[in-house]
This record gives sequence, structure tokens and C-alpha cells, in this order.
Amino acid sequence: MIRILIGVFLLAILAPRPAVAQGLNIQLDGGLQGTHYTLSNGKVQPQPAGSLGVGYSFRLGGTVDLLTGVAGGIYRTKATLRDGVISSAYQVDDAGSAFQYNVKATGYQEMQRFYAVSVPLLLQYHTQDPLLQWYFDAGGKVVVPFGSNTQVSAGQLTLSGYYPDYNIEVSNLPQHGFGTVNGWKANTTSTQLKPSVAVSAATGVSFSLAPQTRLYAGVYADYGLTGVAKKGSSRVPLVGYNSSGVNGVKAGSVLNSGTTGTVSLLSFGLQVRLSFGLSGRRSAGGSKTAQTAAPPVQDTLEDEQRESIEESVVFGLLGETAIPEIQKKHLDEVAGLLKRFPALRISITGHTCDGDSEPEDKAVGVERAKSVAAYLRGKGIDPARMEVSPASVTDVSEPFNPLANYRSRRVVIKIK
Repeated sequence: MIRILIGVFLLAILAPRPAVAQGLNIQLDGGLQGTHYTLSNGKVQPQPAGSLGVGYSFRLGGTVDLLTGVAGGIYRTKATLRDGVISSAYQVDDAGSAFQYNVKATGYQEMQRFYAVSVPLLLQYHTQDPLLQWYFDAGGKVVVPFGSNTQVSAGQLTLSGYYPDYNIEVSNLPQHGFGTVNGWKANTTSTQLKPSVAVSAATGVSFSLAPQTRLYAGVYADYGLTGVAKKGSSRVPLVGYNSSGVNGVKAGSVLNSGTTGTVSLLSFGLQVRLSFGLSGRRSAGGSKTAQTAAPPVQDTLEDEQRESIEESVVFGLLGETAIPEIQKKHLDEVAGLLKRFPALRISITGHTCDGDSEPEDKAVGVERAKSVAAYLRGKGIDPARMEVSPASVTDVSEPFNPLANYRSRRVVIKIK
């Protein structure tokens, strides 16, 4: 599974593609981030943690992006055992005699922690509104863990040994490691970890902050498909036997005791991402191309150019919100002029027909304005330069000629 995901990642990055927009992003995830597994006579809970990453996005289409990058995070899990549970393992004492080592714990808990580097490969779908967009991410992650540490504690440990050769139970020889320990605490780093694969999803909204800069805010969830902890060939005692006394017993962790199922990643919480778009586009060979050179930048807007920008976009049909084919050439000219004058900002106002026989809902005007803004955005105009709104009052172009009401079904562009 890991090899498949890595192969898909490399194929997506290295394969030739048509010209696509690209961007960098910084992402912060925070919530309950740890592991999940079945634990006999106990329970497991992910704990508050988070991760920070740097990513890269590729525009695959008008509403689809490919996201990848690298992130570093911390994973924390709390494991507890039910009071009175007895953990047993065979040990050998200092005289060489084998016995069954029994540990009865009260208030036992472990705080398990490890760090990890992850490489995501996600597809993102987003809407086209220039100011406020909804997005949904889905895909997978390769997670490489390291630096495991477990803090173990118990209110009380009762340590005893059963010698089957003599059929006796030893429970009150503290100088030989059998007895009662109160307020016990210990650390262990013995858990061995391995790379894992997880499915990942996120959803939320994004806001335009500045030209080619967006803020994403939402929720995320990761679920491990493969185990992150290596399975040992032999059981390790929950608490290690110490023949020198009960005060020297060491922690073994439930992860090494053979009482757990597959230890998989589990995390969910809030996500914040800041995305910075790049102005360059890439050709099919991966290098920058000058096939579509940017129009020259001008300083002074001529009257004819102003009139061209502010010419109304007429929809004509009742309830129509899609850009009519006949209007696309006009909007292409508007986009070209906006590129020549990068300091210009415009307002886009959607109008509706208010005739007595053919009234339209105000929401139709909103959708018309959004359609024009989305078209200009697709032509490379930054959404931060466009202010989209419906008309507060719609006028009829020719009140004495009802057949001309179609002219009110329009979008008006004004230079701010």
C-alpha cells in the first residue's frame, strides 16, 4: 500500500501536464491526534496534538487542485487499564528459577507519544466564487513515525510470583521484587514504529485576503489503514521484574505486551491553511512558456477603454445565469484590459427584470454577477479586484416597451 501511494505521488509530480497554475501553502492542523487500537480490559483515547506543514498545489482544472507537500506532527494517546486487571508473563529470578510474574494494577495509565513526518497526496474540489469558496479534500498520506516515548504511572502495583515447580505464590518479599508499590511512575522508549498509510479528508471554506492569497479554514480527519507499531515476536511484561527490589521495576507498555490489536493512526480537528498563488504557468514539459504573453501594462485608461469595460453584459433570457456565448468575446476584452491596468478594481452588479408580466427573483441577479466574476477569474483576473453584489433596485430600460425588458437582465461592471 505504501509503495502504491508513493508511486502515485511520483507519477502525479513528474508526469507531463498541460499548463496549470501553482501555489505554495502553509498549513496548521490541531485537534485530537494519536492512535487507536483494541486494548483488552482497557480503553484508548487520542489526545490534543497537532502538525505544521508546507505544501504545494497544482491546478488541474477550473475547480480541482492536486495538493502535496510535507508536514511534521506530534501524536499523543492515553491508554488506561481497568482497576484490578492482572497482567502475567514468565520470568526468571536471580537464582535461575522460572516463575509466573503477576502484576495487579490500580489507576494504571500510559501517555504514549511519538513524532512523525507525513507526505500527503490529496485532490481538492472547490467552488468558483472569487471571494468565498467551499472546498473538500480527499486522498492519502504516507506517515513516517520516530521518537516514541511513553510515560507510565499507576496508583498502586501489586507484584507477585507463582512458582509452578513448587506450587507456591510469593507476594511479600520486596527485597526480591515481590510486594506493593504506591505512586509508581516510569518512562519507556522500547516501542518500535514503522511507516504507515492513512486516508485523509478535509472540508471548509476559503476567503480571499489579497491578490493570489487565500485563507482556508475547516475540519480534517485522518484514519490509518496500516499499523504504525511493529509487532514483537515475544510478549514483553507490562511491568518488568527487578530481582533487587520492588522500587526498581521498569515499564514495558501495553503496546509491547501482546494485548493490543493493530495500532493505527487516528486524528481529527480544525485546519487552517494560508495559500500563496504563483503567477507563473508551466508548459507540458514543465518549463515556463511564453506562448501567451501578458498584455503590456498601461498607466492611463482611455475613454474608449473605460466604455468597453463598463459595457453591460446582457443575459436576455428570463432566469438565465450562464454567460451567453455572444457575451464571452466582450468579457475576454474586459479581462485583457484589466490585465493591462493591474491597479484597476471593479464592481460587478447583477440586475434582474422587474416587469409586471415577467418578474425575476433577486437571487437571479446574484448568480449573474457571480457568473461574470467566475468567468473573469478563469481568465486570470484576481478575485480580490472584483466586488460582487446584486442591484438594490432594478430599473426597466424602456418602461413603455415591455418587449425591451430583456435589457434589464444584465450585469453592470463599474470601475471603482
